[in-house]
Amino acid sequence: MKRILTHSVLFLTLALLVFHLFSKDFSNPYERPIAGDAQAYYAYLPAIFIYQDLDYEFIDSINEKYYPESHQKSFLKASGDGKVNKTFPGVALLYLPFFLIAHALALLFGLEADGYSTVYQVLFDLGLWVYLFFGLMGLKKVLQLNQFSTLISNLVPAILLLGTNLFFYSVYDQSVTHVYNFFMINGFIYLLLKHKENQQLKPLLYAAFLISLIGITRPTNILVVGLVLFFITDFQFYKNLFRYLFKPRNVLPITTIAGCVLIIPFILWKLQTGNWIVYSYGEEGFNFDDPHLFEFIFSYLKGWWVYTPLAALIIIIGLPILYQRCKKKFIIAIGFYFITIYVFSSWWCWYYGAGMSQRVMIDHYILLGYLLAIILQKTNISNCVWSLKQTTFGLLVALFVFVNIVQAWQIRHGILTGGSATSTQYWDNFLVFEKQARVYPHEHWKLEAEKQIDLNPSADFIKKGTPLLIENHWSIEVTAWQNYSASVYLPVKNLRQGSKLIFHFDSRARTESEETRLVIELDGQRFVFGLDQYLKKDEWVEMEFMIEPTQEIKTTPFMFFWNGGSEEKVEFKDIQVNHFFTESYL
Repeated sequence: MKRILTHSVLFLTLALLVFHLFSKDFSNPYERPIAGDAQAYYAYLPAIFIYQDLDYEFIDSINEKYYPESHQKSFLKASGDGKVNKTFPGVALLYLPFFLIAHALALLFGLEADGYSTVYQVLFDLGLWVYLFFGLMGLKKVLQLNQFSTLISNLVPAILLLGTNLFFYSVYDQSVTHVYNFFMINGFIYLLLKHKENQQLKPLLYAAFLISLIGITRPTNILVVGLVLFFITDFQFYKNLFRYLFKPRNVLPITTIAGCVLIIPFILWKLQTGNWIVYSYGEEGFNFDDPHLFEFIFSYLKGWWVYTPLAALIIIIGLPILYQRCKKKFIIAIGFYFITIYVFSSWWCWYYGAGMSQRVMIDHYILLGYLLAIILQKTNISNCVWSLKQTTFGLLVALFVFVNIVQAWQIRHGILTGGSATSTQYWDNFLVFEKQARVYPHEHWKLEAEKQIDLNPSADFIKKGTPLLIENHWSIEVTAWQNYSASVYLPVKNLRQGSKLIFHFDSRARTESEETRLVIELDGQRFVFGLDQYLKKDEWVEMEFMIEPTQEIKTTPFMFFWNGGSEEKVEFKDIQVNHFFTESYL
């Protein structure tokens, strides 16, 4: 048991990796690990090492070959004499070893050596798990250097991995940088503590590399200074460190390492645009006069404590304990969380796109880990006989771990729409494992039209085909003899960009159904929605689907159902269409 406990971080990481690999289809264009933001960060590597093309002209052919249109990342910004990759290149250096291994394997075994084939996707994916493991180990080592027991030092990383959105961004989504930031920040703090302990140069050299890499990964990573101040509160340490850094035999290797890393983005900007300094994010930026502090923490739209309730438990219980132990650390922790949340919630897209919870907080989970450690130490968790207080806390942690894993699964499978949940959607689907075909309008969407479609043949909504009476309701259907249902006009006007067209209907399958689908036609463009995962045999099911036009619609939309030429029989009634509009991005 002692040996298992000692290696619990490794065992847990390997167990989740095996689960991840068995549930991952690397050949599926919708499941590629190099996706979303990762396409931008990763693009530096094939651009430099394979195509020698910092204009990224190879991206169009790569997108056409590997990514459906909905999964193609736009990351190039016009600047100076050319185009610039809007992302910083730091994390690409962490990708590099696995990219080189993949490229060598591709060349050695005659695989597609284009930077994006399956071998590159697999090695990229495995790389994240390596950095996840070392990030968890960094947290463990920091706790050990802070005199926490072996039990606590091993439990804390395991609980954080299972009980926070770190689980989602390792098991289900490998497209963001936060696992890598978690590794770098934890490693940097560990190395500083190690230097504090042994006064040797080697930890500082590694620390110089990591802090430089942290700096060229995300500009907001400068906030790591607050974590350093938290873990090392002794002002004398910084005076000694300053003297140590500027000793003649130390300053050259440290500045050389830091300089070689820090100069990378400037060289890339110069090569891409002709300018040494570029603001590559274009119109995207911070609105410091309009932070979304409350929404960042509490909203159903990615609120940190809503989707990571374990963080709320740890902070609410841990901070008072920290105050009793060290008021200086308490003040720093309060200040750090306030500044961090203020900065992060001021970003133009304060919810940071689709996903689970506030992913930007993962970078600094080492502080959350420390607070959890002092709670476990305070409750004397190593005691064989647990008190009511210990039992209550243990049950709450277990409950929040369970909720976290369930919500991660729900977001992965589209039950909770990552990045756009409303309170109604959240509670309608709380701990539910069955996906519903339902659209949840946001409060700021304006309802412009609400039309109930009368399927009576005399009501002039039928474009083609014949409705029928089913249980005293005018309905339409698909059958073995009628693969296409009657077509229905949708009398909505003024459809344009910003419109949200929501279709509601009841459906009932009379046979096993896998092929039946809804088809909407707007100005000759067809939108198709599969119904198989929602239909139930001999049971009416309410369904809703939404279309967002990208331009003005000049003709009257219409809809019909089709069973794919099969013998499936499905009935439909109570068709309604609602037209919402919003000018805002979300």
